[in-house]
Amino acid sequence: MMELSIERLLKTNNAADTKVATIVGMNTTMLAVLAAIITSNEIASVWLVILAVLSAAGLLTALLCLSLSSFPRTSRPAKSVIFFGAISSLGTEAYGELVKNLTDEDYIEDLIDQCHRTATIATRKFRWIQRGQMTWYTSIIPWLLTVYLIYQR
Repeated sequence: MMELSIERLLKTNNAADTKVATIVGMNTTMLAVLAAIITSNEIASVWLVILAVLSAAGLLTALLCLSLSSFPRTSRPAKSVIFFGAISSLGTEAYGELVKNLTDEDYIEDLIDQCHRTATIATRKFRWIQRGQMTWYTSIIPWLLTVYLIYQR
């Protein structure tokens, strides 16, 4: 059961990363469009400047949040036969000895610890993704208005 749990939790983390990639692509495109139209047009209206600044601030904040969601969290337990960080910190011989002397109880305890850690990471990722999405959503209206008003000139 615990092996299935960790597999499911790892898939959840991968789904979060996929979602981030999609939103970052759209967000970056919106920033590029905003930068292109602002630099190629004269902005005379104070309201247009305010809209452009709100839009850019929201898009940049969303990118920051999405980047924080993808930031690797690699704190590791001292010993684990599952987590790559703990495995790589041991030499080949030390890791081999750890695996050879592993009891069923130790393995289950390691799985429990890794499931909990992976769930914690997924929770943090999705919290940052939610913040990034909400910030991105709130920047869409000012962005649309900025683009529309500049092209109406």
